[in-house]
Amino acid sequence: MKESEAKQKEQVAAVFGRAAPTYDRTGRFAYFGRRLVAAVNLAPGARVLDAASGRGAVLFPATELVGSHGKVTGIDLSEPMVKATTAEIQRRGLTQAEIFCVDAEQLTFEPASFDAVLCGFSIQYFPNLGETFSKFRRMLRSGGVFALSTWGQGDSRWTRLQELRRSYGVGERMGGIRLRRPADVESVLRKSGFEPVDVWTDEAEFTFGSEAEWWEDLWSSGSRAGLERLDSDTRERFQKEGFELLQELRGPNGFAERRQAIL
Repeated sequence: MKESEAKQKEQVAAVFGRAAPTYDRTGRFAYFGRRLVAAVNLAPGARVLDAASGRGAVLFPATELVGSHGKVTGIDLSEPMVKATTAEIQRRGLTQAEIFCVDAEQLTFEPASFDAVLCGFSIQYFPNLGETFSKFRRMLRSGGVFALSTWGQGDSRWTRLQELRRSYGVGERMGGIRLRRPADVESVLRKSGFEPVDVWTDEAEFTFGSEAEWWEDLWSSGSRAGLERLDSDTRERFQKEGFELLQELRGPNGFAERRQAIL
């Protein structure tokens, strides 16, 4: 592994580790996680790998479908994420789910170990995307399915806020390649040997009830890396400007943002 890639992964693991306690308060990962799992149509007794599990947005709905005779194995680069999800698995009393702190690019599972490999909103953190996808394919049994989700186009109503984030470096990419169009997702899947490929978009609206909820959400996602690089005065100025721009988006229930996912 290149030194730059190792440092990137260390940063990703550390940032999401610090974000783990408040991760996904808006519920958008959980919502699209259920949508991704539903599309795969997992059979009872299936064996599933959930790559980059986070707090279990994909893992838990997959566990429900495979039932007590199935198995869902989650992996994540962040140890605090793994610990938090392990605690939730134990709290729910799930014997068919487990999660380990493992790099998705360094997997050692035997070929044809799984009926499905799932990956929700994490492909931008894989420096060697094509190679990683090829590994996933080798781990699938005959007739198995690989399913992923990634973010598509942003909400045009939030353009000014997104531009503000970029101007402060809060919107800076922490990961590698981003696939923002369905055609790009389809292309990389086909190049990795997957056939047939079915790609579509899904959308849903999520609402921040207050300015504080939006601010907390930034700290609970990959944007945290950009926020942590700002000194306290600059961060305070960014927050003030962000809150001002939010007023343009205020609705009866707060600040609604439509999110598009590519599945």
